[in-house]
Amino acid sequence: MKTMTKRIASMALAVMMAVVMLASALPTKAFAAATGDLTITSTSAEFKGKTVMAWKMFDATVGAKGAVGYQLAKEWEPFFTSTNLTDFQGDGLTGAVLSQKAYEYVSTLGDTDAEKVVAFAKKAAAWAKDTKNNVTAPSTAVAVANQDSTKYEAKFDSLSYGYYVVSPQDGSTGNNKRGTTAMLVNVKEAATEAQLKSEYPTVDKTVDDSDRSEGSDAQIGDTLKFTLTSKVPDLNECEYFNFRFVDTLSKGLTLDKSSIVVKIKDKTLTLSNDNLATGQYTVGTEEVADPQGATKLTITLKDLVKLAKGVGFTDITAGDSITVTYSATLNKDAAVGTDPNGDNTNSAKVEWGTKNETDYDGSSNEDKTHTYTFDFKIKKTDDAQPTANPLADAEFQIKKNGEDAPMKLVVVSEGSDTAPRIVRLAISPDDDTAAKTEVATPKSGLITFQGFDAGTYKLVETKAPDGYNKLKDEIAVVITPTYKQDDGTLQSYEVTFDAQKPTDGIFVIVNKKGIELPETGGMGTILFTLVGAAAIGYGIYRKRTAKTVA
Repeated sequence: MKTMTKRIASMALAVMMAVVMLASALPTKAFAAATGDLTITSTSAEFKGKTVMAWKMFDATVGAKGAVGYQLAKEWEPFFTSTNLTDFQGDGLTGAVLSQKAYEYVSTLGDTDAEKVVAFAKKAAAWAKDTKNNVTAPSTAVAVANQDSTKYEAKFDSLSYGYYVVSPQDGSTGNNKRGTTAMLVNVKEAATEAQLKSEYPTVDKTVDDSDRSEGSDAQIGDTLKFTLTSKVPDLNECEYFNFRFVDTLSKGLTLDKSSIVVKIKDKTLTLSNDNLATGQYTVGTEEVADPQGATKLTITLKDLVKLAKGVGFTDITAGDSITVTYSATLNKDAAVGTDPNGDNTNSAKVEWGTKNETDYDGSSNEDKTHTYTFDFKIKKTDDAQPTANPLADAEFQIKKNGEDAPMKLVVVSEGSDTAPRIVRLAISPDDDTAAKTEVATPKSGLITFQGFDAGTYKLVETKAPDGYNKLKDEIAVVITPTYKQDDGTLQSYEVTFDAQKPTDGIFVIVNKKGIELPETGGMGTILFTLVGAAAIGYGIYRKRTAKTVA
C-alpha cells in the first residue's frame, strides 16, 4: 500500500513539473491576450448619449521594444479580396500571404488623416456596416460626460490589441476636410484616446429683440422674432439624410405660421402642402400636454441628399447655414415675472435619420430662449401707518414714459375686501370690448398690474375715493430686471416707485381726507331774516283775525 502511494505521488510530481516547464517555455501572452482601453472623446455636448462602434481589422502583438506585428482578422479577408479597393489586388490570396499584402497596403497609405487614409477608413466602415458581409457585431460604447463635464467620452474597456475601424452612431458627419465619420485607431497599450473627427447636427435658438440672444423681456401683446440656426451636414456617406426642426412654444406664446421662412444659405425654400412632393419643406403644429398648453412646431425639410441634387441647390456644401425664422406674440397666458410655472420658454432641437426615408432616430440637445414680462403692485390707504384703512374706488391710469395716451387694461380678477384686483395689458383687437384705460381699487385697496416690459411708466390717479383728495403728481414706476449671463434666464427684477423700493413689494399710496374749505358771509343773516319775516306774517294774521271777531 505504501509503495502504491509513493508511485502516485511520484506521478503527480512529474505531471506538475511538466506543467511548470511547459508554462515557462511559452510566452505569457499565449495565456492572456494583451488588452487596452480605448476612449473616443468630443467637446461637443451633442456627443452625449451617442453610440460608437469598433471593429477589429488586424490583430496586433507588441514586442519588448515596442515593435508592433499585425495579422489580418479572418473575417476581413473578403474586404481585401473583393473590388472594394481598386488599387489593391488580393484575388486568389489567402492566409499569411494576404495578411502581409494587406498590411503593406495599409501602411503605405500615408500619415494620419492623409487623403488615402481617410478614403480607406470610409470604405472599411461602410463594408463593416453592410450586413451581407457577415462581419461580427462590433464592440460598442455610449458617450457620457466626464467628471467635470469638460468633454464627453465613449470608453471601450479591455479591447484586445489590434487595428480598429471606429464609427460613431448614424448622423454624425465628417467636416469639410475629412469628409467621413470613420476613424482608424491602433490599440496597442493600456490606454488609448482618440478625438471624434466628426460632429452631430446642432441648433442655436435666439430671440432678437434684445442683446441677450437667449433671454428677453416684453409686454403682453408684443411680437417677438425667433431664429433657429443649424448647418448642412456632410452628405457624402449618406443615402438619406432626413432633417427637421422641432420647436416647442410655451402657452404664453402664439405662433404666426404665416411668418415662417426657411433658408439654406441665402436661398429661400418653398413650402409644400403635400408631403414634400412639390415643395422643399412642410410645417406642422399641434398642442401638447408637456408643458401644458404648449404648441409643438415641426418644420421638416426634404431629404437633404435629394435636396442637394435639386434645381438651384447643386452648390450646397457641408457647413452651409440652415435657418428658420418666425414670429410669435406674447399672449394673455404669459407667465409673469419669476412665476415658477414657467417663463415663456421656447425650446428647439433638430432631429435626423439616415437609415431610410422615415428614419428620425437622431436628436440634438435642446437650445432655449426665455421671454419675461413683469408686474407691480400698489395699495391705496388713508394713512401711511400699518393700521391704515384700505380705500376702494380710487381710479388709476398707466402711461408709458414719454407717451400721453393711457395704456389699455383688462381686468383678470375683480378682487375683494382682502384680495387684489388683477389687471393686465390689453391685446388688440381681441380685448377691445373689455379694455379700459382706468381701473379702480377694490375694498382691499390692492391692484396688481401685469404684463409689462422692462422700462419706465407713469401711474396716474384720475379719481380719489369720495371724501378724499386726489394725488396731484404722477408716480414714476421703473422695472429693472437682472439676467444671468450664461443662459439668459431671469435672476431677479426690481420695481421702484418715484425711486423708492417698497420693502414688501407693494407700494402704498395714501389719500388724505378733504378739509372743509372756509366761506365768506354765513347762515346767521339768512336765518334771522327768515325768522323776522315769519314773525311779521304772524302779526298780520292775528290782527286780521281780531277785526273779524269784533
